[in-house]
Amino acid sequence: MQPFVGLDFGTTNTAVGLATADGVVRLAELPGAGGRAVTTWPSVLFFEVDGGGIAAGAPAIERYLDSGGDGRLIQSIKSHLASASFTATQIAGRRWLLEDMIAVFLQALRRAAGVELGRRCVIGRPVRYWGSESADDDARAVERMRAALARAGFDEVVFAYEPVGAAARYAARLDHDELIVVADFGGGTTDFSVIRVGPRADPADPAAVLASAGLGVSGDAFDARVIDAVVAPALGRGTSYRDEMGAEAPVPSGLYSKLRRWHHLSFLKSPETLRLLARIEQGALAPQLIDRLVRVVHDDLGLHLHRAVEAAKVGLSTREQGSLDLSAALDLEAAIARADFESWIADDLDAIDDVLGRALTAAGVAASDVDRVFATGGSSLVPAVRARLAARFGAGKLVGGEELTSVAWGLAACARRVFA
Repeated sequence: MQPFVGLDFGTTNTAVGLATADGVVRLAELPGAGGRAVTTWPSVLFFEVDGGGIAAGAPAIERYLDSGGDGRLIQSIKSHLASASFTATQIAGRRWLLEDMIAVFLQALRRAAGVELGRRCVIGRPVRYWGSESADDDARAVERMRAALARAGFDEVVFAYEPVGAAARYAARLDHDELIVVADFGGGTTDFSVIRVGPRADPADPAAVLASAGLGVSGDAFDARVIDAVVAPALGRGTSYRDEMGAEAPVPSGLYSKLRRWHHLSFLKSPETLRLLARIEQGALAPQLIDRLVRVVHDDLGLHLHRAVEAAKVGLSTREQGSLDLSAALDLEAAIARADFESWIADDLDAIDDVLGRALTAAGVAASDVDRVFATGGSSLVPAVRARLAARFGAGKLVGGEELTSVAWGLAACARRVFA
């Protein structure tokens, strides 16, 4: 029999949970680097030059690196779902709708899963999509996601908040009821749900969810702070150049804002921006720094840049001192102290704290009423994030584990209950 499918299509990573009729849940194994099996795929697409082929997930990263950047890597596709201004992009002479790109990724995921996934799934969604400012934005994101799923063969779909999926994973371990807060720190969004779980409470039951709240600030925002503080100055932000008339002008700051997000970086390769970069390079007063910026754009070094930033952030989760290493790609290496990183993301943490407080208020519970806080998502491992949760609830209430796959596992368990 076909499994019950839970799909966690994330801004940064994607995972698939599979549940059988008897309640056994596992994660789909996908092809990773070097042929090894993995349970998460990067949420990326690689279009080879001149439309020669398309790859998704981990194979897309491998083909991109093998090509020397000769093609186009599309990252963080999910982050465009709520946008009214972004509908399509030109790739190798073809106009690609956002829904079509997501469908191609999901079709590749189907083929790679090693089992027939069927027509039905429960798919996770953030409490608030990245960039969503209104109910219309949210409805647009859901409509686009539903259209992409249908094109990929999923025409019977139920959307569930991602924290509800994580709650189902946590609840599977319980032999008693608890009031929990699920704190889901994804790539693009942070979501909180206050939920009753346990043998007598089904987290997929709307009555079990006392309140949910979210915002478009999480791991990618933390990465952006590192880029602002460390990378952008080393690529010429704040410097000047001489224009065609010999007048001194500042290098436009807008160039560096595109470095902050994976899904915006490829926009720097537009003909207009390339002409501007050529003029800046010709008259640069800090040519070594501007040369790095030009190389990032011309050589499509976005993946290398964001991998280095991510590695630095991960390193700071276990050490007080870390480093950002782009020595091979850009002749750039910089030391980073955890204390500095925490100061850069302090405003983001304040915003996350505020949303968490609103979720608790909406649920009508105090922090002291909460039995456990289940923290999931890669950024839940950032010490400053955990310190904020511990300060509100107490360190003894914090639990975690399976940070990148708990949502997919729980969504599959929910799918068994929904579709059985």
